[in-house]
Amino acid sequence: MIRCVECRNAEALRAQSFFPSISSAFSAPPRFKSVWALWLSGYRSAAWWPWRAGPLRAGPWQANENWLLQSLGLHRLIVTWDTWAPIRPDAITLPLTAMTRIDRYIITLYLRTLAICFASVAGLLVVIEVFTNLDEFTRYGESSGAGLAVVLFNYFTPRVIDYFQGLSGMLALLAVLFVISWLQKTNEFTALLAAGVTKRRVIKPLLLASAVVLIAAVVIREAIVPAYADRLQRRPQDLTGGFPRPMRPVYDPLSKVLLHGRHLLVKGKQVIDPNFTVYAGTLYDAIGGKLRAARAEYLDEADGHPAGYLLSEIDPQHDFGSIASIYNEAGQPLLLVAADNAWLGDRQSFLCSSIAYESLRGGNAAKQHASTLELVRFIGSEPIGQSSQSRVQLHQRVMKPVIDWTVLLLGIPVLLTRPDRHMFWVAGACLAIVAGFTGVALGVAALGGSSGILSPAIAVWIPIAVFLPWAWARTQSSFET
Repeated sequence: MIRCVECRNAEALRAQSFFPSISSAFSAPPRFKSVWALWLSGYRSAAWWPWRAGPLRAGPWQANENWLLQSLGLHRLIVTWDTWAPIRPDAITLPLTAMTRIDRYIITLYLRTLAICFASVAGLLVVIEVFTNLDEFTRYGESSGAGLAVVLFNYFTPRVIDYFQGLSGMLALLAVLFVISWLQKTNEFTALLAAGVTKRRVIKPLLLASAVVLIAAVVIREAIVPAYADRLQRRPQDLTGGFPRPMRPVYDPLSKVLLHGRHLLVKGKQVIDPNFTVYAGTLYDAIGGKLRAARAEYLDEADGHPAGYLLSEIDPQHDFGSIASIYNEAGQPLLLVAADNAWLGDRQSFLCSSIAYESLRGGNAAKQHASTLELVRFIGSEPIGQSSQSRVQLHQRVMKPVIDWTVLLLGIPVLLTRPDRHMFWVAGACLAIVAGFTGVALGVAALGGSSGILSPAIAVWIPIAVFLPWAWARTQSSFET
């Protein structure tokens, strides 16, 4: 290393003597002197140096660089708020190009550990469900002719994606703790500390990688999971989608009708035993307060009608044969009848509605697999006194990355302050931290849900306000020990 530095020193001196016409630049003020010298010595490229420029440069590497600059008669300027210093051209790099070899090594360990942990957890869940419902999968594969492998692939692909976004916080913490434990077990952590690298600098790439994982989980939850909501709600006994699903009442402001029924058949976009309640407006004046039928099928907008619900086998008490189609004051159709619409049959009518069929899905599973915007629309269509639980879910959805980050900060000090622990102890500590914080968060959230003791926002924010500052302080303290 000393020989290499001496060679670079001699090369820089030859470069200095090769330009005698500008040797007067070295008598300039220190900042200009540094700029000229760095240019003449070939310092503009990070590859010129025997070590890689980057934030992990410390210890003997920094001493050798200082010795080389001093031998050239240069001065290192320190950037402060009240002094000016030149910016090295090779220091202006993108984050990926500024990564050092140690950064890449640590992130590679993290990604490898994350993949192993996720494959283990997801594989365990998949194996349990496959062997529990193997008869249903085999029977559906034989009846559909697709084969067992295709059925399993179509069934578990969206579920594995959902597992990742749901377990992202625990997986990120588990990967960080295993990487730190591995570096300590192989004494690589000790070597980094001996080279002058601080604990904070070693943990930094792990925190950045964990932040990327949590952001990826948000993208998956908002963009990918809602597209597979129907498949995620199917059970192995309902692979065809023909089983009834719960329906929630939704108010339609266009027709002033509360849409309600016994249940849904998602396969045909049907509502079984619809019992629609009309509250006011033109439709109420024409047909009264009730609209019943045997089933209602949702139809998208077409040439002959807007989007709405085709009511079949209407209750005989509704005699629509003597009335014409009903429109509101703005000329928008509200109820189309067979008298002036040839495409409608006997005992059929068409209720125009602005409520999409997906908005009728009820139950916690529908809210869990809905996007944040869909959840906001769900809350807007629910009665105020019955939306507390949904509001808690909305706040939990928005604060999910912060909650996962709090769990991550709670786990890091556990291992940094006790570096002599075994791998199984690390896994147990991770599960204990996740279970403990999740239990506290769910317990406080229950106070803001159906009980109504706390407001939904306060119920979600209390665990974050209590644990996040404490976890951050403990993490900062563990960096200094």
